[in-house]
Amino acid sequence: MKTKIFLILTFFSAFLMAQNQVTIYNENFSLIRTTLDLELGKGFQEYDMDDIPSMIEANSVIIKPLKDGLEIFSQNYEYDLANSNKILQKYIGKEIEIVSKTDDKFLGQLQFVDGSTVGILEKTTNKLILVKSAEIRNFNLAELPDNFYLKPTLHWKLITKKSGKYPIDLSYICRGMSWEVTYNAVWNDTQNEMEINSWVTITNETGKAFADTKLKLIAGDVQKLKKRYGEHLDTRMSFTLESEGKGVPSFKEKAFHDFHLYTLSDKVSINNNQTKQITLFPTAIAKANSRYEYQTYTDKIASKIEFKNSKADGLGMPLPKGIVKIYKLDEADDNLEFIGEDRIDHTATDEKVTLTTGYAFDLIGETKVTDTRKISRTISEKDIVVTLKNRSKETKIINIIHYISGDWEILKNNAKFKKEKANQIEFEETLKPDTTFEITWTERIEY
Repeated sequence: MKTKIFLILTFFSAFLMAQNQVTIYNENFSLIRTTLDLELGKGFQEYDMDDIPSMIEANSVIIKPLKDGLEIFSQNYEYDLANSNKILQKYIGKEIEIVSKTDDKFLGQLQFVDGSTVGILEKTTNKLILVKSAEIRNFNLAELPDNFYLKPTLHWKLITKKSGKYPIDLSYICRGMSWEVTYNAVWNDTQNEMEINSWVTITNETGKAFADTKLKLIAGDVQKLKKRYGEHLDTRMSFTLESEGKGVPSFKEKAFHDFHLYTLSDKVSINNNQTKQITLFPTAIAKANSRYEYQTYTDKIASKIEFKNSKADGLGMPLPKGIVKIYKLDEADDNLEFIGEDRIDHTATDEKVTLTTGYAFDLIGETKVTDTRKISRTISEKDIVVTLKNRSKETKIINIIHYISGDWEILKNNAKFKKEKANQIEFEETLKPDTTFEITWTERIEY
């Protein structure tokens, strides 16, 4: 009969020449893959793997032995981390020593612990002593109770045929790591061009640092079921701008399933509680146009810049969702000034991008209903006047957007319009400097 050997190994030499790969998704989670060597003895044993993020999803862990002779047959995710209250709760019924702020000492069996008081059955007198928590300086305990961990830990039970190094491939999903793109754009209204550069901003709040890792980013709306409980994240962050002396790292993009995958050419380190920025793609110059948009029944006219995400117009690459910050050169001092920002969604090649920079100071719009009439039980009419004013020193083209519900018809209009949708029409008017123009029409609606 063979004798079975049971070993408990602590986390020493846990990984030699570990190789990491991190794939980050837009939805605040990431897929981590690590190839590492376990230093193991022979036979049945337990192994604590504590070099993991605190935000790990334990049910996502996949362990693949890369060498015969190793079998992992159970895993526990231990996250009952030691703190003073939990330790004291496990010491109820055991002997402890309490030292007060006045250096009084109480030795005995712990009876209870609540938010304000600790009860101890004194060893020498057998009296129940109640000590206010605010008056306690120290608790002296014999040892840390069993089943406590200082860090989140994967506790494995495994068996090996012989002692030695066993390489494994470990992968898991964890929350707390995200990426987004910030586009910095310089608008040249004389050339109708927009110079665009892009930065990937990576935020790591997983509870673990990833050193010298291969980095991938997935752009797209990947479905991930939401957790049913909240999470607390440490908001203390550092900021790092990635710059390598050996050359500029770059992302290589490709279509991947129904999404887009970006792989960084060089390895990178991402510390815990760190925000890191890396260039997404080289600076590009896109053909663009400015326009103004007035939505009826409002009092502001939006300033917009549009461009087509096409090769012919200077771009032609998948644009991940993110914030576009827009600047314009002040030729008086040759400095860039911020003129607005907008957020774009994931934008495929050859699709149009429309950015709102703000609302024009010198353009005014006003909508008035001058008359309403009941034609029949189901038909009514409404007379509408839209007043546009251009108080600037330049000619402006303004698009007027008007929404209509029901079965409608436009009558007596003094300007041409286009039917954009079943419930939307648009006018376009050119206003010279310091001019006012009124658009009038009657809309008949049948309900």
